[in-house]
Amino acid sequence: MPKKQLVRFASAGIPIRCKGSTLDAVKCSRDIGLSAFEIEFVRGVKMRKEIAEKVKAASKKYGVKISSHAPYWVNCCATDKAKQETTRRNLFQAGQATAWCGGAITVFHPGFYQGKSPEECQKLTIARLKEVNEKLKKEKLKVKLGAETVGKKSSYGSLDEVIALAKKLSFVEPVLDFAHLLARGDWPCKTEDDYRKLFSHVEKKLPGFGKNFHSHFSSIEYSAKGERNHLPISSSKPPYKPLMKMLAEHGYAGTIVCESPRLEYDALKMQEEYLKHR
Repeated sequence: MPKKQLVRFASAGIPIRCKGSTLDAVKCSRDIGLSAFEIEFVRGVKMRKEIAEKVKAASKKYGVKISSHAPYWVNCCATDKAKQETTRRNLFQAGQATAWCGGAITVFHPGFYQGKSPEECQKLTIARLKEVNEKLKKEKLKVKLGAETVGKKSSYGSLDEVIALAKKLSFVEPVLDFAHLLARGDWPCKTEDDYRKLFSHVEKKLPGFGKNFHSHFSSIEYSAKGERNHLPISSSKPPYKPLMKMLAEHGYAGTIVCESPRLEYDALKMQEEYLKHR
């Protein structure tokens, strides 16, 4: 990655033009001009340790930073014992595989209110995340758990809720999904000033956040209830150009994972725009 480039760009999953496995996608990401790659464990963690170790070696060789996304069915707010165990198992397995791959963070959706108050959800979520972290520590695995801002109002994981989790738990980081923030109504995410104020808001509560942030970007279709589905970034909901300009000019450092249906094509478009301002 060029010295002047402080933000890495990634596809969420194997890039469209890359043929083969997750391992193949590491080198392919580098070849097409990306310096990060997010492994999608969203439908279950099925990576063997021997493969993960090869991914780790490839990420070092090609300078591609690894992260992952945990299964969608994680629900840290669950009170049912079986669902709590499913959440613990899936978060641990995702974190374990990520650590084996040499990755630093596993992203997850915190959960669903289902009639509970935000305070109840926070208490339950903290308990589940502590259990997962203790198991990771016992296995001597170093990986952060990334609480993603969610896009539906029925879900636990607003901007301030994920910030609160990160303040209470040192091993948790907020993962800003800019489309979700817009769809849920947590933050406008429309102008350069909106994005600047967003980072300032997070940094006031979590000093140093902008030195190594992790985030997701796409455009989004949404209703009064929140997100419906992701769209290519050309849809400009939210717009990517003001964010790229703000990040470049303020010298923030981190990773942006593109969740657009156009994956690496839009990741490279964001990177090109970002580099215009460096």
